[in-house]
Formats: sequence, C-alpha cells, structure tokens
Amino acid sequence: MARVTVSDAALWSGGKYYGPDIQLCRSWKNDSREVCPGDAFVALKGGKTDGHNFVHSAVDRGAKLLLVNSDKLDELSLLGAEYSGISVIAVDNTEKALAAVAKEYLRLHAPKVIGITGSVGKTTTKELIVSLLQSVKKVHSTIRSFNTVIGCSLTILAMPEETEVLVLEFGTNHFGEIREMVSLFPPHLAIITEVAPAHLEGFKDLDGVLSAKMEIFESEKLEMIVYNSDNKPLKKQLSYKYNNIEKIGVGREEESGLKILGSDISLAGDEAQLISSYSFEGSRFELKTHLFGVQHSYNVGYAFLAARMFGAGTAEANEKLSVFLPSSGRGKYKRLPQNLWIIDEAYNANPRSMRAAIENTLNIAGSSALTPYAVLGGMRELGDSSAYWHQDMIQMLIPFGKVILLGEEWFDESIVIPDNTRRYRSFEEITSLPDSLSLPDSVILIKGSNSYGLKRLVALFTEGRHVY
Repeated sequence: MARVTVSDAALWSGGKYYGPDIQLCRSWKNDSREVCPGDAFVALKGGKTDGHNFVHSAVDRGAKLLLVNSDKLDELSLLGAEYSGISVIAVDNTEKALAAVAKEYLRLHAPKVIGITGSVGKTTTKELIVSLLQSVKKVHSTIRSFNTVIGCSLTILAMPEETEVLVLEFGTNHFGEIREMVSLFPPHLAIITEVAPAHLEGFKDLDGVLSAKMEIFESEKLEMIVYNSDNKPLKKQLSYKYNNIEKIGVGREEESGLKILGSDISLAGDEAQLISSYSFEGSRFELKTHLFGVQHSYNVGYAFLAARMFGAGTAEANEKLSVFLPSSGRGKYKRLPQNLWIIDEAYNANPRSMRAAIENTLNIAGSSALTPYAVLGGMRELGDSSAYWHQDMIQMLIPFGKVILLGEEWFDESIVIPDNTRRYRSFEEITSLPDSLSLPDSVILIKGSNSYGLKRLVALFTEGRHVY
C-alpha cells in the first residue's frame, strides 16, 4: 500500500497544501506545548483560545506539518521562505477537516476497530485490551483518555499503517456525540462497561445516560457486542435489539455469557492483587492482575472477550495480566514506609465509581488490619441531583478514621456530615494533609473529579512535591 501523504489529506479535507508532500502518519498534537520534533500540529479554535495563536510555538518546537484555517495563512506568514521546509494544509475549518482526514485514513487502512463506552472503566478496559492483544496483533489505541471526535482523530492519524486492531474510547456528555464518532470511526466490536449516573447536566437522568451509550451500537460495521449484563436497563434494551449481532454479557448474574463467579482483592508485599473467577462456555478459570477493586473483574472480563475475538486464550491473558499495572489516577496504589498505602483514584469520580472505591477501601482495610482514611473531591456534572448523590455517600464514610471532603458540592445545606469528616473548599487548604495522615498501618483513598487536581495531593504523599 502506498504511503499516505499530505496531498492525500488535502484532497480528503477539500483544502490545499503547501510545502513538502511528506508522510501523513506521525504524532498529531493540538497543544503546542506537547509538540516534539517531527510532529503535526492542528490549530483548533476553542471557546477560550485559538490554536492559531500558537502555530509559531509549535514550529519552534519542531512541528513539520500544520493543519490551519485558510483565512489565517497571510496573518501567520506560513508561506514565507522561512517556512519552506514546513508542510501546511489549509482548510475552511480545522476541526471538521481533522475528522474528515482521520475518517479516510481509517477507511483506507481498515483495521478492526474496538469501541469502548460506559460511565466507568473505559480507559482501564482499553489498557487491558491493548495489553492482552499485543502478543497476537499489531494494536494501536487512544492516547491517554482521548475519547472525543478530536481525540479519536488525533489517535487515528498517529496509527501505524500496518495496524491490525484499533482500540478507541467513546466518551460523551451530550446526546449525539457517540453517534457522530460511530459514523466517522465505526467499531466492529462495541463494549459498554456500565451505565450509571454521570454527566447528568446533559442527560438529566439514567434513562438519558443509557440512550446516549446505546448510540455506539449504530455502527454500520458492528459484528459483536460485549456489555455489562448486571446493568438491568442495559440488559433489557439488548434483550430485544440488535438480534442479528453476536452479544456476550459479562456479569455476576450472567448465565449464557461470561459469568463472574468471584472476586478477591488483597495486599501482599508491595502489591495489590485481584483474582477474578469466571465461567464461560462450560469451563471455569481464574484471571489474576494487579488492580485495586472488585469492579475491575468486569473490565478484565471485557478485555478477555475482546482478546479472545482475535485469538488470545486464557494462558496468554494471565501472562499479560500478571505484569499489567493501572495508570495514574485509576486505582494505582503505592506502599509507603510503615505500611502506609495510597490508593490513587484521583482522575475522575461519579456516584458509581465513588461508591466502589469507598467499598474497596473499607474491605481491604478490614482484611489487612489497616485504618482507612479518605480524601474525596466533589463529583462534577451531576446537575440538579448533585446534592442527592453527595449526601448518598455520607453514610458510607462513618467507618473511616478520618475523611476530608474537598469542593463546593459537599457544602450544600442539605448535606449533613459525620463527626469524622471535615470539609474544605480549595486545594490550598489541604496541602498539609500528608503531615497529619501519614500514619502507620493505614490506607488512604484519594478520589475526586479530575478538575480538583487531587493528583497533586497523591504526589505530596508519595513524592513530597506538587505536580501541576
């Protein structure tokens, strides 16, 4: 297959190109601060800033390919002699052009696409799938948690041309968003990890969340559906829809698909371990990995089924899972001196994931003779029901030795906190916590919506410094 170049991208996007007709496939960035030598930079207009203001910064950092709006060419002087070695694609609208180019690039190379959506567990499931598939297929996946049209487009344009399996995350906070992604980048295997209260400002209620997640099944190339069969509304919807597509449920109540027989988490040495027992197609087996939380038995199950679709078996799965580690903010753990454990769940939070994290922390504290503590940031984007969901968590906090609540969400007048709990509005008020909570034989859960920046607190505990 001939290499795809800048001239192809100009044709696909209805734009014009200037400069060398270089290879299109490379690392694509929309943040000039992240550009490395040889990268492509797309200038996007956002609500607060315009990426065109940072084009020259991207070039200074080594960008060799630019995607810009045509009406900015003269202003940026990109056709001058000093930029003769830079390839430029000029289009009417960079955001639309980026998606159009990614769509055609994906269509041309035609890997099998795995699309993952759900209220929790998308990124962990993606990372598990990639880990399990690496030994049997040439696999490429979303960068970090890039789960929008823009993020998926950037990921696809960085995809090596020999890729056999592409793993994408489809996130959403409004109706139609997943539908658009599916129309551009249709998955062959669609996974719904969970349907739970999240982004309720856009969806209003759980029915709205379910409706939005179901958009992933509109893919014109869909061959298989893997889903959480313990989620009753989702299971009900799939009981009479998409009957021409293979469907496999994963759950503790599952009978015909992948049944979770048991989950056990433990702390041993410097590591956490999750042992998940399953029953599938008449056989029973265990999968072991270093993940913190029984909810990950679902994510491991989804990943196992995805890997099985492409030829990986139980033995290969256990080999890869034995060295798999969670990413920062998603159940990553660290043991500090004096048997102090930090559970890093700082990336995000909604009622389902918050409840699971609290339960897991209490369970592991009880089984390991540790005193549990927690620092919990507010849960964002819950709309009018925010106070209800935050109050719903309060009773679960009573068994903790001490709990710190961060954010305005915890200050609603309807929320009554127990004696072991303190509330703060700003991160600066809690920076001294490592001094007071670094106690022997304890476990500290740190969890909250990403915007609260609790990863900095994790760093204060584990490294003794801020991370911004």
